Amino acid sequence: LAILNVCSFLSEQTELEVEGKSFNELDSLAKKTNNALLSWHLFIYKMALSFWMRKYEDVIELSVNRSKHLPSSQLKRVLNIFRTLFEGISYFNLARDTKQVQWINLGENAMLWMSQMESVSKWNYENKTKLLQAELHY
Repeated sequence: LAILNVCSFLSEQTELEVEGKSFNELDSLAKKTNNALLSWHLFIYKMALSFWMRKYEDVIELSVNRSKHLPSSQLKRVLNIFRTLFEGISYFNLARDTKQVQWINLGENAMLWMSQMESVSKWNYENKTKLLQAELHY
């Protein structure tokens, strides 16, 4: 899926198509079959696409809607790495653009979560924590 994201971005396509199925068809299939993994990949696809296109408000909206409909369990926290990273960077960018303190607070929460994960695996999380710290101080 990551390769599809890069290919879509490089070719300036914004619609995902896999084996002749559109994004909406894949989303319907995920809901119909209750396929959590497919649903998660589609969510991350939309979030990453919005993030790389600098549509930070869309990143936040996607994340909020996902949290309302499918709250994450502690067991799935590893899947939230990129979600938290995208959210944190989006929050800090929105804070710079709008000068609103709420975005800084939300970004700091994302940074705190990532630093807590750093105690689990410094190798995997330290670089992401430092990136969020850099965004905070930019």
